[in-house]
Amino acid sequence: MTPEEFERYVACIFESKGYKTEVTRYSGDYGVDVFAFKGKEKIAIQVKKFGNCTRKVNRNVFLKLYGSQHFFDCTKAIVATDGKVMDDAVEVAKKLGIEIFFVDTKNIEKCKPDNQSTVNDAITEDNRLYPDFSLIWDNFIRSLEGKTLFNSRGPNRILEVNNTALIRSSINDIPGEINRDYFKLAYEYLTKKGSVTRDYINQQIDKGCSSIIFLVLAQLPFIEESKNPQTLKMKSKYIYK
Repeated sequence: MTPEEFERYVACIFESKGYKTEVTRYSGDYGVDVFAFKGKEKIAIQVKKFGNCTRKVNRNVFLKLYGSQHFFDCTKAIVATDGKVMDDAVEVAKKLGIEIFFVDTKNIEKCKPDNQSTVNDAITEDNRLYPDFSLIWDNFIRSLEGKTLFNSRGPNRILEVNNTALIRSSINDIPGEINRDYFKLAYEYLTKKGSVTRDYINQQIDKGCSSIIFLVLAQLPFIEESKNPQTLKMKSKYIYK
C-alpha cells in the first residue's frame, strides 16, 4: 500500500463512521491529508504511514498540524498512523489537544476506497496526462537506486530508495536521507502550476536538500529544466502511457 492509498484508506475509515471526507490532492495543503466533515464538526487529519519502517512520528508533525487546524478553521485535529510515535511527540499532542489515531490495517479488505484504478489521481490538462506521485516514486525514482546523478556540485550516488525516503551520498561521501514527502511536495506543485523553481523548493523545505530533489525530478521524461532561475517545467506535448 502506497502512502497515497493509505490516505484513502484512512478517509474510508472515517466515512464508515458517518463522515464525509476530502482527500487533499496536493502536499502543499499545510500538512492536512484528509478533511472529515460531520454536522458542525470539521477534522484536519495528517496521515503518516510508518508501519513498515523504523521512522517514528515526531513532534514537528503535531506542531505543523496545530497551525493547519486553525488556518482551516477545523474543530479538531488528528494524526493517523500505523507506526510509532516518539514520546516527546505524545506530550506535544496532549498539550495541543491533537488526537493520535492508530490505524489497524489488518481489516483493510473490509474498507477499500471506491477508486482502485492504477492512475487514480492522474492530472489531465488539454493533451497532457501526468501520473500520480505514487507511480512516480515506484516506477521512476525507485529505478534510480544504485545510479549516480551529476549536477554542478558533483556526483550524487543514490544508495537506496525505500517506501519513505531516498538516501544519497554526495561529494563528501556522507549519506543523507531525504523524506519522500519532500519530493511529493515539489512534484505536485509542479503538476499543479506547470513549473517550480529550485528557490521555491528551498523555501518550502528546511533540510537544505533542494538540489537533490531538483536533480531527481529533472530525470523524469516529461519534465524539462531551464536556468536563470533554475526551473523545472512540464513538457507541453508529453502524454504519459
